[in-house]
Amino acid sequence: MLRENPLLRKGLTVGQRLMYFATMWSYLSGFAAVIYIAAPIIYLCFGVLPVQAFSLDFFLRLIPFLVMNQLLFLVVGRGVKTWRGQQYSLALFPTWIKALTTAFNNVVFGRPLGFAVTPKTKQEWSPQWGMIRPQLWAIGLLCFAAVIGGVRLAVGQAQVGGTVVNIVWVGFDLLLLSVIIRAVLYRGFSADPPIDNPEKGAPF
Repeated sequence: MLRENPLLRKGLTVGQRLMYFATMWSYLSGFAAVIYIAAPIIYLCFGVLPVQAFSLDFFLRLIPFLVMNQLLFLVVGRGVKTWRGQQYSLALFPTWIKALTTAFNNVVFGRPLGFAVTPKTKQEWSPQWGMIRPQLWAIGLLCFAAVIGGVRLAVGQAQVGGTVVNIVWVGFDLLLLSVIIRAVLYRGFSADPPIDNPEKGAPF
């Protein structure tokens, strides 16, 4: 996008320009995810609304959009489950941000792109919690905000509607981010299934 912007390239159709641009634009989702995570935290802790329209008109526009968004995933997925992709689109926000800032520094400031060499031999397994530190902070802050929101509601410092909506929002964020916990605890695929009884062979 920075070197050969598809919107300005000659010889491409409008559809091709939009498709290439959408691929590059998707890396900005990391910053959108930060806002998506921060918004309910800010409201539950400080009472600052992300939008000034918790009214019937707002939900008449928001709910159809969310429903159509999920239906679109079902249509384009053609039977393939897309939920895991939706989870990673939020949970990998540090990766998207780092990819974008690294590319920007490479093009604008001429800094070399980093490359991490993966080990080629079997390593002793242990959870790499340090790799998901930003996500763990996000999960912790979301849980903390939900508790604070409940306390503020109990003492009469918060509105019922806004608090309930944002606590549900927190729950949805936590559901999306939970995939990163499963990922860091994943031990890898074992090609040989365990044999319960050697005489009978592997169980089916």
